[in-house]
This record gives sequence, structure tokens and C-alpha cells, in this order.
Amino acid sequence: MFTKFGVSNLTSLYRSGKPFATGAVIATIDESKFQQVSTLPHFDVEETEDSVIFTHKMAKGDVVYGLGESLGPLNKRGRIYRMYSTDDPEHTPDKKSLYGSHPFLIIDGVSTFGLLVDYPSEIIFDVGFTNKDILKITIPSHNFDFYIFETDDKQKIVEEYLQLTGKPYIPPKWAFGFQQSRWSYFSENEIRDVASKFRELSIPCDVIYTDIDYMERYKVFTTDKMRFPDYASMVKDLAKEGIKIVPIIDPGVRIEEGYPVYEEGKRNGYFCKGKDGKDYVAAVWPGLTHFPDFLNSDVRTWWGEKYKFFTDMGIRGIWNDMNEPAVFYTLDGVNRVVRTIEEFEKSDEEDKLDAVLNVRDAASNMAVKREDYKSFYHRLDDGTIVNHDDVHNLYGFYMTKAAADGLSKLLPGERYLLLSRSSYPGLHRMGTIWMGDNKSWWEHMLANIRMLQSLNMMGFFYTGADVGGFGSDASPELLIRWMELGAFTPYFRNHSALGTRPQELWQFDEETLNITRDIVRLRYAFLPYTYSEFMNAVETSTPFVMPLSFVFEDERTKDIEDQYMYGSSLMVAPVHEQNKKGRYVYLPESKWLNWIASKYEDREMKVYEPGDHYIKADLHEIPLFIKQNGMIVLTEPMNYVGERYVTELTVVGFVTGHAHYDYYDDDGTSLNYLKGEYANISIDIAKEGKGFKINLRKNDPNDILKIKKVRFEIYDDQGNIQISSKMI
Repeated sequence: MFTKFGVSNLTSLYRSGKPFATGAVIATIDESKFQQVSTLPHFDVEETEDSVIFTHKMAKGDVVYGLGESLGPLNKRGRIYRMYSTDDPEHTPDKKSLYGSHPFLIIDGVSTFGLLVDYPSEIIFDVGFTNKDILKITIPSHNFDFYIFETDDKQKIVEEYLQLTGKPYIPPKWAFGFQQSRWSYFSENEIRDVASKFRELSIPCDVIYTDIDYMERYKVFTTDKMRFPDYASMVKDLAKEGIKIVPIIDPGVRIEEGYPVYEEGKRNGYFCKGKDGKDYVAAVWPGLTHFPDFLNSDVRTWWGEKYKFFTDMGIRGIWNDMNEPAVFYTLDGVNRVVRTIEEFEKSDEEDKLDAVLNVRDAASNMAVKREDYKSFYHRLDDGTIVNHDDVHNLYGFYMTKAAADGLSKLLPGERYLLLSRSSYPGLHRMGTIWMGDNKSWWEHMLANIRMLQSLNMMGFFYTGADVGGFGSDASPELLIRWMELGAFTPYFRNHSALGTRPQELWQFDEETLNITRDIVRLRYAFLPYTYSEFMNAVETSTPFVMPLSFVFEDERTKDIEDQYMYGSSLMVAPVHEQNKKGRYVYLPESKWLNWIASKYEDREMKVYEPGDHYIKADLHEIPLFIKQNGMIVLTEPMNYVGERYVTELTVVGFVTGHAHYDYYDDDGTSLNYLKGEYANISIDIAKEGKGFKINLRKNDPNDILKIKKVRFEIYDDQGNIQISSKMI
């Protein structure tokens, strides 16, 4: 039933039938070397007429990680997950699918291994829900690739996965700064006012987004000349203040005679087709639209060139949204509602209630219907016609590829910020995702923490959630606590929805403003550490954000889901419950140096032994922990990334024996690092008697670093500090 190919010493591909070439995998697959096999390791296999079902008996202590963008615990046991990309803003605990499809798992326990199912339509993962000890994977097809990673090292499984699917995407350095968004800023003046407010209040900020209302009647690659009379000048003016503008782009093209994007797509046959062979029609924000057929390379080239509209203005960031694709309704869906209304009108008086309920259900269920996805088609480069439902999870992937290919041609040698809402394995090498339309709920803060770790396993190192929550109204306390979490996630954006309480930091009371300003400044102080650790993580294919159980052997760490490693030296333990003035933490294996952080300038440290501890953290404080023989690197905060050269670093270390740190930096905007144009400072600190011996070695052949001085704050195992400086 299967053929097998050894991709590496640790990774094997088991192929069933003739899978669709998704593009997720970049590793070379030599079909001439496939061997016939009848069984798979770890799984019993059952084949039905239209499905293949894999079952694995889990040991009681097995932990299951993965599935990327999904709700529920970090340990995926006890739930059903559906891999079918879905536009659903109601992220309640019962939801089985979100915007992305990430069919990658790590089973950690008696028999540790990883797996990836490369299949672009619906897959059901029953992870101990129906039977608490059975992992059941149902693939409704006989054509798919099933990869198994054979190693008991979880970090190595991730490394193998990234060798298979590609290195993570690297954004420009400014994308690690604070970012502000709202659906919607309705005018150029409003955007300019928001930007001015950041600078007036001395709140660091690098990015402001324009949501759908900057467009003329939601037509992509246009601007509304009434509300945004000179979008290009706004972009250039704000760039002088260090603020970048990032516009949103949706895939739906408005059906409108004379609209160039529509006319070109129609003339060239670039839109998906319906069953009748005509351009498929669905309704999204612009009203009735056509969907570009991104699975065709000519369409991707055409679409990618359209981003010139923005790059000519100086824009270096794009936000692709609604690309599952979202469908608000179709004409068939409207007709279904009309039929239920007609049935209501014909119904007898005693049947009126049922008829009314049918009308209600039909009207409320017009959006995102699977029968709509089954009613349109793609034309591949070789002329093959494919039903959209069979490749549904790839739509956002190939829209992202269109954008990435286009931006790479338009901006040769430059980095850009590229966000997508929908995703599939492999998208992480082209761009990134955020976690979608969450709510201003404390429960979604915890979901943010868990999903951050799961997405990093999938290669989405640069990711995060809408800080403060997108839907609903944020309280001052929730905003503060979420900002404290967001400051220690790679993607740090405050975003809120139309009709909700404004969420800019100055929209609350003065105390909230002061606390959140300090949080943002703390984020900017950490940028040398964040960027250095991120780049080192990409180089080594090691998740930038990791669960404690990926780093420490301590069995207890498998139960810890709301603490995580942020780079190699720092553990973050956010307060994520309402009205709490602290939290319990678990410190594994070694001693830890605790910084109850609030302001960059204030650093009072305390050493903790391994074990359970209650850590006090008032509303303005976040518990941070430096690992024994670890270091973090800080600098004076700026108003925006690149406002001035970094000429001084502060190294805060917790050294009880010997510690080593490799500080990395590059120009932050180009691809020259791929040519070896980057700099390193090797930092060695050894405990000697009551003091420390410090050695620095700089490697900077391209004169990237402007650092003249490194200041050291080194703590020993008693919490005693030694302060010194070295010129380099």
C-alpha cells in the first residue's frame, strides 16, 4: 500500500498513491529509490474505500505536541483537531480548526517520534478524545505523503522538519519593534494623528497598519482618494519619523467594469472557475468578487507584480488577509435562504416555529460553507483541473508565494515584512502568520502562550497574537498584562476591531499609559538579545520560543504550559489571570536569576533554587528568569529601530561557573547576511574566586557594529553583583 523513501537517516517518507505536489517540502525526493512496504512504524493502518486511518497506542504518560495554530492545551491529548483552514473569529474552546492547517505532531514519551502529513485537504486528528489512549489520524484520500521522524530528541525532530520544509523566514529588524493597528483607521489624518501621538508621548513604535478602509470600496491595489488623498506622501512623511506603513490586501477582486485588476484577471483567465466554466463568484468585503487562481504560476506572477503599487511608495511590509479564502456568501447560499423563506411562507401555522428556525439557521450559516469550496476549480500549469476542496489548505500558501516572489523581484536584496492569515507547512520559509481574530479574553492570553510555542515547532519563529485582543473590549488590566506578554513574543502588535473599545495605549487611564510605555521601552531594550537569539535560532533550526520540556529533562516540565524559553538564556512567565498580583512558577534543574521587570532602568535581581515558587508581580511587573550560566543583552531604548546607532551594550549574566554567549548583528534590512556580512561578539565569563574573568572577541570584517563599550552586570549564585565595563 505504501512506498518508502529515506529522506535522511532520521526521516522517512511513506507515500500512498499519487499525492498532489503541495510545495511544502523542499527536500529532494528521488522517486527512483522508493521501495514497496506493507507496514509503517508506530501505526496500525486501516484502509477503507475513501480513507486511510492511522492509529497509534499512546502510553499513559505520552505527551503530544504540535498542530501549530490550534486551540486547546500545549499537550494536544484529549481533543479532536480538524486540519481545514477556516475563517472563524469565534475562538471558543469547542472549535476544531482555525485559519491554518499544520498537520505536524511530536509524540514524546515511551516511544518518541514526529510526523508530518502532507495532504492539502481535510485531515482529522483524534488525539485521545474518542479513546483516551489512542491517536487516530483520518485522511479522506488514498493520495498523500506521510513523513516519520525517528529520534527521541524533540529539538532534533524540529530540525529534521525544517530541513524537509525550509529555514524560517527572517523579517527586517524593524519588524521586531512595536506595531499598532486597528480595524479601522478611516483617514490619512487619523493615521498621522496616531503616529504623532506615539512620538508626543515618547512611546516607541515602528509600524502602523492600514486595514481595509484605506481602499476605494475595498478594491485591492487602490486607495480611497477622499479619505486618503495622498497615501504615498503619508508613507514618506511617516518614514521620516521612523514609522512604516503596512497595508492589508485581500484576495477577492471586486467585479467592476473598468477596474484594471478585474479587467486584467478576466481577460487573461486568471480567476478560479465555477462548475459551468465561468469565473467563480463569491461575496467578501467588496461585494461580489472573483478569486485569483494562485495555484497557477502565471496568476502568481501577475499578482506579485501588483505589489509594485505599494513598493513604489516606499512600503516594505504587506499584510495578506482573508486568504482561506473567506466567503461571506455565494449566490447559491442566498438562494438556499430564499428557499427556506418560501418554505416558511408555505408552512402550516403549527409548523411555523420550525420554519422560522430553518430560516435563521440558513441565514446564519451562509459563510464559509464547504459546499461552496467544492463548487470552484483551479487550473494548474499543466492544464489539470483541480477541485478547490481537494487543495483547500493551499490557497493562503500560494497567495503568500505570489507575494513573496513578487516582493523579492521588486525589492532585490531587501527584506520585507510579509504576513498571511491562512497557512500550510512551508509557508514559514516565505513569510509568517499572526494568530488571527482573537478576543479580549483572559483565556485567549493563555491560548496565545500555548500557540506561540506550537507555531515555533512548525517553523513560524516570528509570530504572535493581537495584543489586547482583537474582538470584544479590553480592560486596562488585560491590556497591561497582555502587553507584558507581547513584549516577549517575536511579533508585537496591538490590534483591535471595529466597534470595540479603542486600544491605543493612551486610550486608558494615566497609570495604564505609564505602565504600557515602560513595557514597550523594555521591549526595545531587549532588541539586541531578541534579534541575536532569533538569528541564531534560524541558523541552528532551533525554535526561538520553546516549551521547557524541549530544553530540560525534568519530567515536571511536561506539565508546564504557561512558561517558555525566549531564546537560549531567558525564561518568561507571564501573569495571565485576572486580579492576580503574582503567580506560581516552576524552575527546572538549576538555579535561576529572577528579574521582576517593569522598567529597563530598574533591575533588582534575586537568585532562586530549582523547584516551585510563588513570585510576586504587581500589575506593572513581569517575571523573567535568566538561566544559570546564561546572559541577556540590553541597550538603551529608542523611539524606533535604527533611530541611532547602538554604541553601548549591557550584558546581564548569571554566572556560577562558566558562561558563553555569541552576540549576532547585521544591517537588519538586507539579505547581505547570506553573503557572510554580519558581525559577532564572543563573550566568555568565568567565575574566579569572588570575581569574574571576562573575555570579548569581536568579528566584524564589514564594520557593521558601532558598539564602543560593553557594560557588564554579572551575578553569582548568592545574588552578588559585579559591575564592570570593557571598550571594544
